[in-house]
Amino acid sequence: MRHAPPALLAALAVLAAALAASVVTDLRSRLILNRVTLPSLLLVVLCHLVAAAPADWPAGLRSSLLGLAVCGGPLFFASLAGFVGMGDAKLMAVVGAALGFPWALAALFWVAVAGGAQALLLVVVARLRGAERPRHVPYACAIAAGTVAAVFF
Repeated sequence: MRHAPPALLAALAVLAAALAASVVTDLRSRLILNRVTLPSLLLVVLCHLVAAAPADWPAGLRSSLLGLAVCGGPLFFASLAGFVGMGDAKLMAVVGAALGFPWALAALFWVAVAGGAQALLLVVVARLRGAERPRHVPYACAIAAGTVAAVFF
């Protein structure tokens, strides 16, 4: 994204701030806050509209909304089943909307890889300590790590 329009760079900046804030709150209180995810979601969609405007704003909107669905959809259904929290699903929706389609597919892949690695690491550390396996995995950490991997790889 070296030659990205300034509006798309703004979307990435909003995404970075949302990820940083969400990692902190997830680690501290096991929450990903609506006051972080919902405004961020609105801002990144607007950034895509501005980046594509005036000639091709439907394409910018379509890319952002498809990315939102690709990343947010699977985690939404996982949250309904109780596998992740709804905050995780909303944060992934922000990731997808910020990166747009098809880059949201890469983010979904790398977040899944990072989440698996994080869960495995937590289980191994718990076993080494002789403790129970953790009941909560702060998935915002995996979302942030996977997003960074998707953007840079």
